[in-house]
Amino acid sequence: MSITRVSLVLSVPVALATLAWLGMSACGDDTAASSGSGSGTTEASSTASPPTTGASDPSSVTGTPGTSSPSGTTTPTTSTGADETATTTGAVACPKNVVLMGYWPPTNEMLRRWSTNPQQNPGDWVGEDWEGYGYDVYSFFPEFPPDGDPSNDSIGDDGAVGSPRFDLRVDYQATSADFWRLVDTYQPVILVTTSRGGGIGWEIEAIEGGHGGGGGNPAFDWSSDQHGAVQYPTEETIDPLSWDAISTYRQGNTLDTQLPAEEIFMATDRLGLTSVEIEYGTSGDFLSGFLGLHGLYYNAITPHNVAAGHIHVGFGLPVPTAETLIEQSLRTILEQHPVDEVDCPPPGA
Repeated sequence: MSITRVSLVLSVPVALATLAWLGMSACGDDTAASSGSGSGTTEASSTASPPTTGASDPSSVTGTPGTSSPSGTTTPTTSTGADETATTTGAVACPKNVVLMGYWPPTNEMLRRWSTNPQQNPGDWVGEDWEGYGYDVYSFFPEFPPDGDPSNDSIGDDGAVGSPRFDLRVDYQATSADFWRLVDTYQPVILVTTSRGGGIGWEIEAIEGGHGGGGGNPAFDWSSDQHGAVQYPTEETIDPLSWDAISTYRQGNTLDTQLPAEEIFMATDRLGLTSVEIEYGTSGDFLSGFLGLHGLYYNAITPHNVAAGHIHVGFGLPVPTAETLIEQSLRTILEQHPVDEVDCPPPGA
């Protein structure tokens, strides 16, 4: 199916900005700065569409794991097998992609090994047929030059928004544009969004959406990202699908997580690494909640997507701990969805 793109931005008081840096997960403390220079427009993303041969059947995607152009663009890997056209299900029928998205550290750092962009992952890409589950796993996340630490900058400043050379800047417009481009390109059958939270180490979000503070204008249900001239997710500056998501799922209308939340809780909590909770509120009315709602909305409109949801990662959680927890969460999700029971994206999707 074809997906369109849209962008959003909202304003946050300076006091909220200060608290966000302290890790207030209830506020959805990840922001994606608008990718424009204040005009409300969004720059082109760093990830190109995969090259194809013949028709637009996903099975015709070509490339090798971790292939990138000199500009740092990446392409999905083609699954191989005896017959990639005879059936619409099964491990060899088509590429079945998992997409992981992150925002502020430690979420970008914990996802680095699944990136095929050599500028973000100079090591080996580990996502091809990850751990033998039959899925190819890709990750996308921002970078925060010059020091990699957005907490050294105020919310809305370039150092907290992220570099325009990479995906998912902490800005409504940039997040909207990048999100729809990435899911159009990779057609994920499983989608996990993550962002930095507060004091809870691993927080599985049970619902998204439902905000209603904007009255008649859904854009003002969201807090300002304090970046650029347009600081809210306005209809004119975000993808039409983003606008549909925030204008439909508001004022108490929510979407439930499509991740196996209880199973993830049990699998991660038993490791004893940090506090683990299922949060029965939302990811908040900032960029965390905005990204989380996008994931569940994509699931709702995409028949081949079988799982989607958001996880908040604790402020200050060590990267190795976060890596262990995302791996354990991903194993749990994939075990709930054996690859030969998951449909391929439709041809031309």
